[in-house]
Amino acid sequence: MAASIPKKLGTLASRAGLALRKSVFPLENGSQACACLSVAAKRSENNQRSSFRTNEADPRKHTLDHTGLYYEIPEDEMTILKTGIPSGHLRLMKSFNESCLMVRRPALELSGYLKNINLNHPAPRFVLYGRRGSGKTITMHHTMQCCHRNGWIIVHVPWAGKWVRGWFKEVAASTFKPGRYDLPADSAEWLTQFRAQNQGKLQDLKTTSEYIWTKREKAEIGTSFEEIINFGLTRLKFSSDCVGVILKELRAQAQAKGLKVLVAIDSVNAFYVQWNKLNALKNMEKKQLQPGEISLIHNFKKMINTNWTHGAVVCAVSEEANDETKRESYTPIYLLGQEGFEALDPFVPIFVPEYSEKEALSNINYFIDRNWIQNHYGKTDDGKRELMFVSNKNPFNLARICSHL
Repeated sequence: MAASIPKKLGTLASRAGLALRKSVFPLENGSQACACLSVAAKRSENNQRSSFRTNEADPRKHTLDHTGLYYEIPEDEMTILKTGIPSGHLRLMKSFNESCLMVRRPALELSGYLKNINLNHPAPRFVLYGRRGSGKTITMHHTMQCCHRNGWIIVHVPWAGKWVRGWFKEVAASTFKPGRYDLPADSAEWLTQFRAQNQGKLQDLKTTSEYIWTKREKAEIGTSFEEIINFGLTRLKFSSDCVGVILKELRAQAQAKGLKVLVAIDSVNAFYVQWNKLNALKNMEKKQLQPGEISLIHNFKKMINTNWTHGAVVCAVSEEANDETKRESYTPIYLLGQEGFEALDPFVPIFVPEYSEKEALSNINYFIDRNWIQNHYGKTDDGKRELMFVSNKNPFNLARICSHL
């Protein structure tokens, strides 16, 4: 009896140890399981993000494999691109705390053309067209970023329609040409934008001719572009003339100094189509002005001509730049009218379609990743299909609809 007591105690101890091990091992296995689930979740998140993002931030290296993917724009390059990006898109960038654009096929097509052009030939012309909100402006900005990285000088008009609208702006008789009219505020705004978009590229550029402003003021041969811009900003009366000087010198020096100049004009049809009388630009005698009578437009029309080399012209036509009675079609021949079409012909038309299914899904997944879509149904496959159907995969409409989710 006494001998069996130690045996029983040993059995109890072994059972207690087994129970203790059983109580500990599940915790260890549970922590390992949690770690495995965490790794799996990260992989799933990375796979989901790779479905709408690319790590290739250099637009010059984008290929068809990157179509429909978002890439991030460095903050220092946003000074070049933010001017002219639709205000709604800029608000999204600010809300998302990052600046991203989608790689699309028309942008790759246009970049491919620019890579293979012969700069010794007259400046080729490309015209982007498509339905309202299809992404013509974003396509143009993708191209501008490519050219900026390749050292091109950017001559950009964010929205030409602004120059023919009579939004209580100052109109002054031209100091250079009688019968022409200046827009001092708009000209100064463009000079500021031009300097910001070409930081580090203008310091070696100087005038090759003498320009007389008044009997006492003139710009000698060899005046730097910076001085011309500063003069236009401090003397608004001559700001339109300073724009003309800059554009003339760029055309003259492009071939002589081997410069590469990209002329990017959004809503170029505003240069050729008369705006309505209710909101038209008028002179001091309340006479409605034709687009050709405005100094800014007159000077930029010269940049569209093919009488200069070492450059390229990229334009976009938009329905909003035309009068409300002339928006039945989005084709260049309709929006430009006869005068505009003949002025731009010959040109390479580039159609900007609405989103493909892959691009639309990429856009929706990006909104979900940024918590822009918070409605649970909008995150499901059925919800995504419904969003594509309701918006007809139009980029502008899709962004507008998702803003309410």
